[in-house]
Amino acid sequence: MSPSVADPKAVRVLREVLDRAPYTAEAIRAALGTEEDIMSRVRDIPVHVRRLRDRGAFGALLRLFLLNVPTNADEIASALAPLTLDAAARMGLLSVADGLATARVRLVPHDDLVITSDPRLQPGESAPNDHVPGVHRPSVTLAHLTVRRRVDRALDLGTGNGVEAILMARHATHVVGSDVNARAIEFARFNGLLNGQPNIDWRVGSWFGQMRDERFDLITCNPPYVISPATQYIYRDSGMEGDGISEQVVREVAAHLKEDGFGTITVSWATTKDSDDASAVRRWVSGTGCDAWILHYRTEDPLTTAKSWNEHDATDMNEYGRVLDEWLAYYERLGIAAIAYGAVVLHRRTGTSWVKVDPLPPGRLTAASAHIQRVFGAQDELAVTSDDMFLDRVFSPVAALRITQVASAGGDAAEPVLALEEGVGFQATIDANTVALLQAMDGRPLRIVLEGVATDLGIAGRDRDRFVSSGAQLVRRLWSLGLLECSAVPPR
Repeated sequence: MSPSVADPKAVRVLREVLDRAPYTAEAIRAALGTEEDIMSRVRDIPVHVRRLRDRGAFGALLRLFLLNVPTNADEIASALAPLTLDAAARMGLLSVADGLATARVRLVPHDDLVITSDPRLQPGESAPNDHVPGVHRPSVTLAHLTVRRRVDRALDLGTGNGVEAILMARHATHVVGSDVNARAIEFARFNGLLNGQPNIDWRVGSWFGQMRDERFDLITCNPPYVISPATQYIYRDSGMEGDGISEQVVREVAAHLKEDGFGTITVSWATTKDSDDASAVRRWVSGTGCDAWILHYRTEDPLTTAKSWNEHDATDMNEYGRVLDEWLAYYERLGIAAIAYGAVVLHRRTGTSWVKVDPLPPGRLTAASAHIQRVFGAQDELAVTSDDMFLDRVFSPVAALRITQVASAGGDAAEPVLALEEGVGFQATIDANTVALLQAMDGRPLRIVLEGVATDLGIAGRDRDRFVSSGAQLVRRLWSLGLLECSAVPPR
């Protein structure tokens, strides 16, 4: 069963009830007494239920729709009013028997959205092949790495519960959300209506099969990229061998982008333990006509990957061991020594394409649209800017760039740390010369800034020439990472 949009008025009333609660991440964290992810681990549910005992209607909504704990029907009737239990049941939100309401869906806030999905799975509980998960970490990563600018046509491929398409609808005139899972499209359609975006073009279909010659200004995709022998879940398992699904999606997204269009895809790829050059992904993007920024999250050994994707079902230790052995034998057969995870951001542009690979710092990613556009703009400019032209440009640190230095009580100071407090959130230790250079960027051309810093530091002769040269290379690197803004001439 999936939620129904047959009664749009009832869906709007539901949203009014949730807003009144208020059913927000901030309010939920406060009620549960946690600063952690509100998705909650199963072992935390008994604690959360007890915290919610005296929270009235709000607590009843959380117990039923967030924790998926059967709840007294009279409490839920009061919490949902003026939406009736019958109306909620017809929408597919709940069922009532023996005085208890049981959730048929899960409702989880994501920023100012509320996203409906299948109820949470209990350890060892098998899910249907067309299970529709809620918003999870890859969904959030994809949303943060999506370029948010006004466009005409946008596509969320493999839309699942529809969250990415709903976010796109805020800055795209026409949005298509497509998924091979018909149940997922029903959830997505309901979520679109629940979140005030009823006009998304929802389609059931496999990958680009139904898109034919359509082109888009923006494409996002969170494919079933898990490298495994499994075929249990549509949202996780592609049925293709190795990292074939990631390669296919990267190439097809590139082929369906309009000129100046952006695409973001979460991927995994077979690699070696010590490799971080994403050679497989470099091969996928070669010849696509797109620039590519590959962001590498982490690399795992085969056993860690097998564990992380199967431990939820680990109630029978013998069966769990059998599944681990099956996955490990699969990796051995394919010669896979390690599995890397990351994202690819593509930009279709006429001209010679470039590819760059950078690490994505764990836990530091925020909305990165502005950062991504700075990186792509800088890379394009660097390719056509001579050394003399570069030294005549004016650079300034972006507003979110911070330099911090920690000193001990005894007076010893650590090296300064440069950190971007937005977007991809790069962070690195730097030296005193770099600090001086960044602080000297005051609207003058880079050549003059570097000469002035050299003078202030007492650097002369050949050392001065080397300082200017190495300083220019450093600025190139900082610009390419989106840490600096640039103008061709000094501002008046």
